[in-house]
Order: sequence, then C-alpha cells, then structure tokens
Amino acid sequence: MKISIIGPTFDASGYAQALRSIAFGLLDKGFTIRIIPQDWSQLGCDLPALQKMRLQKLCGKEVLSEGPILHLCIAEGFHPIPGRFNIGMTMLECDRIPQHWVKKCNQMDQVWVPSTFNRATFIRSGVKQDKIRVVPIGVDIGHFHPKTAELHVPDIKDRFVFLSNFEWVPRKGYDLLLKAFLDEFSQSDQVVLVIKSYDGSCFDPTGQKINDSIKDIIKKMDKKQPPLIKLIPYGLSSRQMPSFYSLGNCYIIPTRGEGWNLPALEAMASGLPVITTNWSAHLDFVNHENGYLIEIERLEPIPSFGIPNDRIYKGSQWAVPSYTDIRKWMRYVYEHPHDVEKKGKIAREHVERHWSIDHIIEKVISTLRY
Repeated sequence: MKISIIGPTFDASGYAQALRSIAFGLLDKGFTIRIIPQDWSQLGCDLPALQKMRLQKLCGKEVLSEGPILHLCIAEGFHPIPGRFNIGMTMLECDRIPQHWVKKCNQMDQVWVPSTFNRATFIRSGVKQDKIRVVPIGVDIGHFHPKTAELHVPDIKDRFVFLSNFEWVPRKGYDLLLKAFLDEFSQSDQVVLVIKSYDGSCFDPTGQKINDSIKDIIKKMDKKQPPLIKLIPYGLSSRQMPSFYSLGNCYIIPTRGEGWNLPALEAMASGLPVITTNWSAHLDFVNHENGYLIEIERLEPIPSFGIPNDRIYKGSQWAVPSYTDIRKWMRYVYEHPHDVEKKGKIAREHVERHWSIDHIIEKVISTLRY
C-alpha cells in the first residue's frame, strides 16, 4: 500500500515525532511512503545520521500518484487534495476546538486524534462523528527504557530527582510547578527539580530568559534558601533523550491541558511514574495505578497571551490544577521512594502492553483499511 504524509518531519515538535514514528513503522511493514516535509519548530532534535538519511530518502515535493494522504499538523493547515482520500491528524489541549478548525476537519475524509479526550472535544465542537478515529501516538520502548545510562548533570547525586520536559508556555503549568516545589521544599531537603525547557518565542540557547523567570519567581516568593533547581535549556539529541529520563525518580507536569503529552509517555516507558493533572488526553495512559493524578479545581477560560494560539484558544477552557494536590504528591513521592519505584515498574509494563510503536502501527494499519 502507498501513503503520502504531509507534515513536520525533522524538528523536535510532537507532530514531527508522530510523523517519524508512523512513517518508519509503516515502512517496516512494507508500505511505500512519501513525505512532504513542512517543519515549523525552531528546535531541532539532532536525529542520528542514519535515521535522518532514511527520512530524506522518503521525502519529495509531490504526493504519490495513489493511496491516502495523511495531513499531520494543526487543523487549520489541512488542505485536502481533490480526488484523493484525505486524512487529517491533529489534536488540541482545551475543552473545544475553534469553528475554523471544525470547518477544516469536516472537509477531510477522516480525522485522526490521539485520545478519547480529543474525540469528545472535536465531536462536541461540531466535527462529524463518523469522520473521527482515535489513533494514539506510540513510544519506542527499545529506545526509552529503564536501563539507559544517565545524562550528566552536576550536583544532583544522592538527591530525589523530579524531572519535567516542556516548552516554556503557560499551558504547561511551569508557574505552578515552580511555586509548589519552592513552597514544599527548602535547601535542606535532598531534592532537585530538573527542567528541560526552551522558549519557542525567541532564540535563547543559553536559557537566560527562562533562568531569569525562575529567579524572579524565587525573589517574589522571598525564598532565602530555595531547593535546588537545574535547567537544561538546550535541545537534546534523539540519542540523548532516554538518558535525560534516566536521571529521575519521578516525572511531573502540572499541565493545564494536553493534546497527548508524549513526554509523559516517554517517562513511563523509561520506568518513571508521572505526576500530572487529572484532565485531558494523557488520562488514556496515566491512571492511579501507574502514576499520581492532580485533581482539578475547575475549568477556566483561557486568557489571551498575545500569541498566535490566542485565535485557536478563544472561547475555550482548560484546567486549573489543585495547587494543594501538586504539593501533596511532590511531598508524598519524596517520602515514599519505594512506592515510586513500584509504580515506575507498573508504568513501564503498561507502556509495553499498550503504547509501544508496534501496537500503534497495527492501529494505524487497521484504520487505513477504509
């Protein structure tokens, strides 16, 4: 079977990671693949040379003459090709999608979303139910696993390590994460928060802007002896990412909403339990048995931030994670390392059984049999 895929290909965005997984997975199953790359992220992922070369061989400027066309991007980027079977794969992290997205989705023959959360929000917003398919994004369990050597980060040995990996945007709840960590712990606690982040609004490879934000929060909270916080402000290569997760004891992301939350799934594959918000897409794979869920206080209207996403979020809501719950779970895992280790093993087993790329590619293939 032949399939053309249009979307980001070489960058570090979640869409590009999904595209690479699907393209390689289908290629290994004997599919003929053509990729029309449309990268948009400033952050590259420094792919291994052989993988990059393999991708480049699949790339072209035109779609194949036959077979379905998978448009993998935000929905306003869907441009169906007349006379072909067009599939749009997208996601959104709030309680509804904008009407210009609904219009674009209804122009497609199928719409793939990664989660049951998005299935509900898309249908509720007006996307035709018979078009929607839930096609999750898998993780390479051979690449992300618990036995990877740790990335070197100075001064964290013998400390309980919280990890977080996200773009520096309000949706990810970095303000809640930092404030809860600073309120719950002090310099005397053997704990560290390691944040891998970047500011997508500017080129800031040294992380100066983010470091200034962290210092400003510490100053405003008047923390004279704050607990240790380490920032990794640069992109890690695809090869290095498993080593990042191996640093940690527990992964935490008090997000206000997710369209999928792939880093949390990578952390679970690496043997880490996840502390995250009890709302949105990741509830398909994070639960009370394999992780720790932060209850929400309510949904709130998404404010305007003066960024392009304001147009997409207008009129929508996202979650308000319980600040008390964030602190509670951070304290709990710090004081119960054996429970953390046990849940980390359960998390890994859960990913092996349900969320490996092999499992997801079978779902893709069955869904392509339209």
